[in-house]
Amino acid sequence: MNADHRATRAGVDVCQVSKMYGAVSVLEDVSFTCPPGSVTGLLGPNGSGKSTVMRIMLGLAHADRGTVRYGGSAYRDIPHPARVVGAMIDPAAHHPGRSVAETLAAAAILADVPHARSREIIDALGLGAVRRRRFGALSLGMKQRVGLGIAFIGKPSSLIFDEPMNGLDIETSAWLRDALSQHAREGGVVLLSTHLLQELQGFADRLVVLSQGRVTYAGGVEQSGPDHALVKVAESERFRSCLERRGIEHSWDADSMRFRVRAHPLVIGQIFLDEAILVEELAWDRESIRDTYLRLTHGDHTAGSLA
Repeated sequence: MNADHRATRAGVDVCQVSKMYGAVSVLEDVSFTCPPGSVTGLLGPNGSGKSTVMRIMLGLAHADRGTVRYGGSAYRDIPHPARVVGAMIDPAAHHPGRSVAETLAAAAILADVPHARSREIIDALGLGAVRRRRFGALSLGMKQRVGLGIAFIGKPSSLIFDEPMNGLDIETSAWLRDALSQHAREGGVVLLSTHLLQELQGFADRLVVLSQGRVTYAGGVEQSGPDHALVKVAESERFRSCLERRGIEHSWDADSMRFRVRAHPLVIGQIFLDEAILVEELAWDRESIRDTYLRLTHGDHTAGSLA
């Protein structure tokens, strides 16, 4: 089995990757996995090492230690990498004098796919009106669209994007989310970094959080932080006593007159049945990606006074 086929049948594994620039450690033992059928959000403050990890994954930088494997194969060993890994790291990194059509045609040649594929990309991304315009004269949003088109041109199994939503209009952002979700549903791998955390909510199913060059969390979104139920009952003291007998973690908010309970609503519902407690409100309060991010990177950057 050749490296192309091995790489398209499995996920992406980053194992103990470390990188130093001079005496400065940028990455230290970074490990995470992007399994097939997943959308993974790579999060971290500026300077946490996100772009360096992606550059190493694409062979644009050399790791001092560690490995990156696509279905068991290193990027450099994949015969036709654009058919296995599509990426957008710097959307402006293309010849400014070439037209959009020429830029995408060149990408098709490099990916060893038919020229017709570049025309498909132009149509799919709504680039027809600017197909003859020089790349250097495009707006940031249009450059971003061209970069996305180049990433998709080889129909790769793995997609790696650094800040793909920057400069995109609402319509293109919605198209991209749908395209990436569909790619994952079909068994592909998506890894993207973004500062637009709201874009990941309800979209990414895995998170990798970097803080000062180290992984502080890698796993499913549903496992990334504590989940609670918000509960309002008619008999507060009796409900509190029930929770304490069962050893269930909880707190009381006097302002809202609600309990915050560290248990699944199904568990709480069983308490209501067993104890015949009248419930007035029961809601699932899952930690948002934004709150997870702030909790896991707390202390990396502190805003000082500008006065």
